[in-house]
Amino acid sequence: MIGLFDFKLRRKFLIDVSFLFLLVLVTVGLTSIYVSSERTFYWWDYAGYNTATVNTANLFRDSPDLAWREVIASLSKEKNLLITLPLVPFILLFGESRMSYILSVSLIYVLPFRLLLGAISAQLIPVDPRRVFWSTVLLSLLIPMSWIPTLRGYLDTGGCVFVALAIWVYLQDVKLKSWWKMPLIGFLLAAAIILRRHFAYSAIAFLGAATLQAFVEFIVLIYRRDTALPSPKNQDTAVPFPYLDGDKNQDTAVPFPYRGLFESGVKLGLIAATSLTVLMLVAGDFTRSALTVNYRNLYAAWSLPVNDILTRYASFYGLGTWLLVVIGFSAGIFTRMLVPGAAIFVCLFGVLSLVEWLLMLRYGYLHYTIHITPIALLGLSAFFWTTWLTLKGKIRYLMLGAAGLYLIVNATVGLIPVKVDLSRLFVSNFGPLVRSDYREVVQLVEFLRKLAPNEEPIYIVGASNSFNANILRQANRKVNPPEDWWKLNTIGRPQIDSRDTYPLPELLQAQYAAVAVPFQQVLLGDEQVLRSHEQDVVKVVYDAFTENWEISRDFELLPEQFKLENDVTVSVYRRVRPTSIPTAVRTLEAIQRQIVDRPGTQLDWISLQQSVYTSAKYSVSRKSDNLYKIVTHPIKKSNKLATSFLYLGSLSDKVQVTGKLNLPNKQCPGVALRLTLWDKQGNLINSGEMADGGKSAIDLNLSVGGKNPIYLLLEVLSSSKQDLTNQCQLEIQNLAVSR
Repeated sequence: MIGLFDFKLRRKFLIDVSFLFLLVLVTVGLTSIYVSSERTFYWWDYAGYNTATVNTANLFRDSPDLAWREVIASLSKEKNLLITLPLVPFILLFGESRMSYILSVSLIYVLPFRLLLGAISAQLIPVDPRRVFWSTVLLSLLIPMSWIPTLRGYLDTGGCVFVALAIWVYLQDVKLKSWWKMPLIGFLLAAAIILRRHFAYSAIAFLGAATLQAFVEFIVLIYRRDTALPSPKNQDTAVPFPYLDGDKNQDTAVPFPYRGLFESGVKLGLIAATSLTVLMLVAGDFTRSALTVNYRNLYAAWSLPVNDILTRYASFYGLGTWLLVVIGFSAGIFTRMLVPGAAIFVCLFGVLSLVEWLLMLRYGYLHYTIHITPIALLGLSAFFWTTWLTLKGKIRYLMLGAAGLYLIVNATVGLIPVKVDLSRLFVSNFGPLVRSDYREVVQLVEFLRKLAPNEEPIYIVGASNSFNANILRQANRKVNPPEDWWKLNTIGRPQIDSRDTYPLPELLQAQYAAVAVPFQQVLLGDEQVLRSHEQDVVKVVYDAFTENWEISRDFELLPEQFKLENDVTVSVYRRVRPTSIPTAVRTLEAIQRQIVDRPGTQLDWISLQQSVYTSAKYSVSRKSDNLYKIVTHPIKKSNKLATSFLYLGSLSDKVQVTGKLNLPNKQCPGVALRLTLWDKQGNLINSGEMADGGKSAIDLNLSVGGKNPIYLLLEVLSSSKQDLTNQCQLEIQNLAVSR
């Protein structure tokens, strides 16, 4: 008997190893074929974490201490480097190529995620756990959206691994009788959020589903008590919710149903408290920011109309997939083929996730599908196993065969390198990315590098999925040696209204401008998508050059042109003279007239000599609604300081500026502050000036008046009227404008 037992154990082990080997083989094979078929320059999200991971690996190779400091410092940011750490050894061993990066994500994050979904399915479907496990894992290979986010460069599946772990732990004991599971689940949810912020919505869905499940339990127990329904002996088969029965003879002052509801509330509260504690301990600055920043407004540009997001998610999976998912869950619940407690939680979690992403947030980027793909997979697994267990004869094989054939065709349509336009029953095609104008993009990059060898700023006028500043930077990185790739200084922001600022400072700094015609913007059908009319901050610069605005006359059109795909022509302009203050004021007025609503992060004060997007230390920061801090930080690639600041807020006919002026360097020969008022035609109305009087700290109180002013310009001057250098760096604290 012992020998027979050992034989069966070895046989099961060999089967598991064989399936795991097959899974690894398919993962490596499909990923390698897909990535090697691509010929493109990745951009935006498709390049972001790839670049971050490679940079982190190089930093660990060169200076591990500095690398750890960078990782720890990144925890205060929205996108931190923690999620790249498991990939670093893989990159160091196998190189910095795109192939190495995608394979590392696939093997280190996606493969365990598939295994966890198989384990969750085994908790949901009460038959042979090993068969359910491996059938679900293999079934996941037929869902294109289990591949595409990773193949596009996203590593967000790393966060989803922790969400799946939390669900798996919970489904093993939905009553949470083991005390250690509550802090464990809380830790796992917090870990997912730390790795990628948007998993906060998965944590909300988890806690919401568990809470609703407790209410379902409460309602059923109340119904049983009121109808005097006896608790059956065979709980697993006699009632819809057998896991809800408890010891009704216990001595307690609180009626049993209410006691159970109270205990569930306490346990879920402990999970939430654990998550919040871990978040505050590991990433306190990030957590405080996440609780105070209105991300719905900040990311309004990414929130698509309901019709568009529903159509988009239908194309992500295929309507046929969703039909099988609905049938799977419905039939599994009604035929009682699914474990009741697990089925209730999974369905509630799925519904809440769908409500979050399809009705509330409505973000259309590919990586957000990883919140939905687990639900789709579990529904498909429920369909296949419910069909197998409940139907007999030819009808069973007919249904399973038809569903299997559909999923195979659906996966093929989604991944092959040929655009196939079938009905909405099938997924859209997300084949390998190939640029037909690869050579032309390289030629454009080489021309710009020769044109601006000293990293002169080049404004890239266009922000679409086929032409943008990030594509040109990535192309430069790909075709030039690592030590030279950063020498292409392209300006690619602002580009989104709800997130960015007016483009005036960037225009004033640009020495060149590359303008793509027709206007390049993100379209609703693009993979990296925005809602319509959210790129006016890009369109206004396009109009400035194509409609011959006054500021465009400070540039000359060069004869070279570049023809890119989709009939796009890129022309290059070179600055011939600096833009005057009157022209800058008139340009800003035209920009504000065209962009009716102020961009999402636009401050009242702006630096005319710096860009908030390219300056390591930007001169202007807001301390409260009306108080600002200005520091004359050095201008990039110069020993001069940013000394001109424009106020965009409303003004009265008499303006008073107050604050605290600090001049830390006593060797500075002295500074003066000058205020000038301007109307919308760029006419100077009035000015006022004050000097520091040789003191290192003075109270700033400067007034200037005039009729109908629109803008206020604050200039920091040296006493000798020369440009200030680093020797005269100063700061103005609590800067306020009385109007």
